[in-house]
Order: sequence, then structure tokens, then C-alpha cells
Amino acid sequence: MVDESGLRTVLAGKVRLSRLHPFRVIVTTVALTSAAGCVYFNSLYNANRLFKQGVSELDEGREATGRATLGSAIEKAQPIVANKPNSRWADDALRLIVRARILREDWPEAAEASQELIGYARSAKDTAEAVGYMAQAQLRLGNPALADSLLTVALGLERDEARQTDLLVDRGRARAEIGNYQGAYGDFEAVSAARPDWVTPRIDQVRLLVDSGQGERGAEEFEALLRLPLSDREERTVVELAEHVAAVDTKATADGLIGAETADLLPENRAYLVKMRADAELALGDYERARADLYLTTTVAGDSRSAAEAQATLVRMDLRQLTSVEVFDSLMTIMDRVAAQRAGRRSSEVRELHELMVKVDFWISTGALGYLLAAETARDLLEAPRLARHLFLTYAAENADALWAPKAILAALYLTPLDSDPAAPGGNDGPSAVELRERLLEDYQDSAYVQAFFGGVGAQFTFQELEEGLRRQLERLETMADQELRARRSGAVQPSGGAGR
Repeated sequence: MVDESGLRTVLAGKVRLSRLHPFRVIVTTVALTSAAGCVYFNSLYNANRLFKQGVSELDEGREATGRATLGSAIEKAQPIVANKPNSRWADDALRLIVRARILREDWPEAAEASQELIGYARSAKDTAEAVGYMAQAQLRLGNPALADSLLTVALGLERDEARQTDLLVDRGRARAEIGNYQGAYGDFEAVSAARPDWVTPRIDQVRLLVDSGQGERGAEEFEALLRLPLSDREERTVVELAEHVAAVDTKATADGLIGAETADLLPENRAYLVKMRADAELALGDYERARADLYLTTTVAGDSRSAAEAQATLVRMDLRQLTSVEVFDSLMTIMDRVAAQRAGRRSSEVRELHELMVKVDFWISTGALGYLLAAETARDLLEAPRLARHLFLTYAAENADALWAPKAILAALYLTPLDSDPAAPGGNDGPSAVELRERLLEDYQDSAYVQAFFGGVGAQFTFQELEEGLRRQLERLETMADQELRARRSGAVQPSGGAGR
């Protein structure tokens, strides 16, 4: 509420203004309008400057900083639209807001702002741009059918070829989501033909082909993709694509990553992709190529985690074939070295394998029931059946009178081919299946283990009593192995490397 003196002041001001020359009133009014215009012009200038800065930061991989800078650009532009919606700067400010929202992936806000931008359209070009932005937002909001329709409208209006390819990429994605694979592939193919060095549509194309069961074509496109120059962000996306392909199609992974070692990528990413190719080859049963690629991984980036894991995989491959403790000792030496490397310490795969091998190494050096526990671990966790069989038979040979000797022989029998040649009982693989059965029936017919397997009654101890007694003793050995592992980690015990066996 204005008091009497205040009212007089306002009235006096009006009187003084009315006495001014009309020209001076006009000049004053224009000056005030121009001043307001300068404020909004400066706001738009600053908003554009911040927008460009935010885009550069995103391109450099500084995601958090870029998003924050784009947020500042939006804050500068919003008052223009809110306070001067009919000004000549409003549409430019709103367009900047839409683009910044899209880059920030603020999809609901981007959809709302793009719908408002359509109202500012004064030409087919303006309409195509605004509708394209809305479609982009709707696609990310989980409305691919609507996005497909909007993009088709925008493509019908758009005449700029560069912008057309942008729209085709999004329409290809929308069509892929609604199951129109042929239409999606046609859009991606058109983009790649128009802009062969553009990485984004090729990534989408590979994903589409693999997901739709066209792994062979997907592998060809992936191989071509790896020959393109990639930005840091594109390189990260290509690595993520490889992980997706590996989860969907093993054969496409092995074929699509051919040439990964020569791709224009960071060494650790090249090593990662070559290791991924080797894993796919292993899964396909191509052990020769897999072994070659695992060795290649260690040369592409020798200090990378992929290299350490490749060495661990090579050790696992050798564990499947070895039949003697001496060879296990040499593999133990390799794993001690790999686990001591920085990359090895960072890998759960390397740590897990090394810890298992340390325990097996300890139990072998302990002897007696240690052989039995080492054999079970080799069979169940190391996937080393031939070593497990050797250790079961070693325990039985050195402890022939033990209650658990027949259990060890039975375990070895399970790991022995049924068609092994009884005429050749010796050799590296030990006795045949027939010999092991005969030995059990002749020497251990009174054992509960044998009777449970072949049938019979009257054993001195029941099967359950034998198993409970064995488990109590093996638990003690497991505790001792855990102590050995902790001692090695602390440096109190040096790796034995199988010495003294």
C-alpha cells in the first residue's frame, strides 16, 4: 500500500514525465526496450557459449562436467522463453534447450520442450527438426511405435541430407524395437552408404543383425567396423558391443573379432577383444586357435588384466591334460608369477585359480589324506580330471591299508574310460578300468564303499561312518591350507614351486 507522501511522489513523477518533449519520451521508451533486448541477447549468447563448451566436454569424455555445463546453458536460456516467448530469440533459446536436454539424456523434459518447439515452426525445415527431436525423446522413453511414425513424418519434410541420415538412424532403432528388422536394416544400410565412416549406425547394424539371428552378416559388419577410426566414446561403445555379441552369438564373436589385434584401439582394449575372441574359440572347441590367441593377448598388452587372465586360461587348459605332479609344479610357478603382477591382483579370475592351486600344492606336499583332498579339488574345481585320477591312485598306492583307499580307487575308476585297454595297464594313465574293478573286488570286498558300489553287506563300518570320519579329517586339512594361503599373501611364506616333492 502506498502512503500519501509516496503517492505524491508517483504523481509528481508522472507530471514531470508529461512535461518532457514527446521525442524524448520516445527515445526513453526505445532505450528501455533496447536495454531489455540486450539482456536477453546476452543471455542467449552466454547460453550458446556454455552449450558449445558442454558439447566439447562430452566429446572429451568428461561426462559429469559436460552435463553440468549443459545444465548451466539451459538455465541461461529458459528465462528468454519464459519471459519473452514472442521475441525473436525465443525459438533459438528453446532449440538450444531441446538439444541440451537430449545431450543430457533428460528425456521427459526433452519431449516436452520439443513439443513446444513445434509451435514455433515457421517452415517445413523447422517442423522436421522439432518433430525429429520429439521422436528422439519418445524413442528413449520407450515409445518406439510413436517414434517411428514421427520420424517418417520428419523424413518426409526434411531436405538436408545430413539431417536425413540422423533421422534414419533413429528410425532404424525404433523399427528394430518394434520388430521391423527388414525396415531397420534398410535404414542403417542407407546411412552407411551415405556416410561410410559414421560409426554409430554400424554399431546399431551389428547389434540388429546379431539379435535377429543373422550372426554371419553381423560378424562381417563388426569386422568392417573395427577397421574404422574411432573416438574415445566410440571405442568404449564398440567394446560394449563386443560384450553384447559375446553374450548372444559365440560364432559371430569369434568371426567378428578377426583383426581386433590390429584395430585402432588402446592396447588394453585390443588385448581385451583378442581375449574375448579366444574365449569364443574355446567355447566352440577350436583349442588350437584359442591357444594361439591367448598367447597373442599377452603380447598385445602384456601388463593388462586381459593378458593376466589369458595366462590363467592357458594354465587351465594345461591343467585339463596334465597327469603328473611335476607338470603341476611348473604351472604353479607360472601362476605364482601372474598372481604377483598388478594386473593379476586386480583379476578375480586369476586370484581364484591361484588360490585353488596354492591349496592343491599344499595338500600334495602334505601327503596322506592331502592327496585325497587335492584330488577332489582338481576334479571338481580345477577341471583337471587326469591329475585328479593320478592323485587318487597315488593316495591308494601309498595308503593301501587305509579305510579310504577303496574310496580313492572308486573315484579313479569314475575318471577312467570304460573302454581302456586292459592289455596295456601301465603307461602314464595308470591301470585300466578292468584292473581297478578287479582290485576293488579282490582287496576291498569288505569295504562299505565297495559294497555300496557293487552290492553286499557286513562291512565293519557303514558308508555314513566312513564319510563322516573322512570329512572331519579333511576339514582340518582345509583349515591348514587356508592358513598357508594367508601366510603367502602376507609374505611370511614364499611360494614353494613344488620343491622337495
